[in-house]
Amino acid sequence: MKVFVTGGSGFLGKQLLLRLREGNYKVSALARSSNSSKVVKELGATAIAGDLSEIENWESCLSNVDVVIHCAAPVEFWGPWEKFEKEIVEATSALAKAASRQGVKRFIYISSESVLQDKDPLLDIAESHPYPKTPNSHYGKAKMLAEKVLQSLNLPLEIIILRPTFIWGPGSSAIETIRDKAAAGQFLWIDQGHAEFEAVHVDNVVASILCALTNGQDKEVYFVTDHERTSVRQFFEDLFRAINVPLPTKSLPAPVAKVAASVVESIWRIAKLKGNPPLSRFELSFVMMPRRYSTLKAQSELKYNPVVSRKTGLESLRRQLGKSLSLFSGLTQ
Repeated sequence: MKVFVTGGSGFLGKQLLLRLREGNYKVSALARSSNSSKVVKELGATAIAGDLSEIENWESCLSNVDVVIHCAAPVEFWGPWEKFEKEIVEATSALAKAASRQGVKRFIYISSESVLQDKDPLLDIAESHPYPKTPNSHYGKAKMLAEKVLQSLNLPLEIIILRPTFIWGPGSSAIETIRDKAAAGQFLWIDQGHAEFEAVHVDNVVASILCALTNGQDKEVYFVTDHERTSVRQFFEDLFRAINVPLPTKSLPAPVAKVAASVVESIWRIAKLKGNPPLSRFELSFVMMPRRYSTLKAQSELKYNPVVSRKTGLESLRRQLGKSLSLFSGLTQ
């Protein structure tokens, strides 16, 4: 089977390319820069130089591909809407149409749980749960619109939409950011961190993608999680212990935090300040909004089940930290 991947040099993409190589798939991957090209080649894939904003320049490289896996997206939650619209909504639509023109049979889109995140708790939610009027981040809104566009296309192309929760594991920039905030004393619990929380190890996301190469129904959406119930506090305390970060103790009541986030966002917009605000509604909902999703559909139709437990994943993070410390020690001797 011939597979084409976007976002191959990213956190999820690198793990995916490794597994595809192990499975003896013939893999090519889009590379936006010389560094991305180098990473892709080192992982055993053929690098296709190009950008999602200029698909017409390399579209012909899809002519003999069986499956396109679209992982690429700006994983950001603040900035001008136009950026998210162009790089997520428009790019996804254009790529699916190009794949269809070139005879690709299946298109796997990596979406996000953020398409459903607004204000209300998301407990015992199945894929049929309606979208909110407007998700609480441009990223979530763009992912939502991309899902809708894909489901509206009338093409001879099977489209599978995977909706992972918070993706974690070795090499995650999100975990590095959270670690730095916690180490600096800037990580706060909301209502003591008792909200239910969903996460999925990167290896489990990869496993779901491999399942979707042949399983799943056209235009259907599938939640992908670790299948392990937890709370915000339990998940992150276990994570902080694994990466040797002091456990946060400060907590804010949700009403106070909501007001603070609204004020901070307003200041950033009105003053047109650069960079991300120190607190946003999306970041707040990440540690405050209760989430619990049903994965029965993914189990029955995709035949997906996690391949890495949370305990094993945390042990892997702990080992990675040990290697990093050993390397640092060697460089400073």
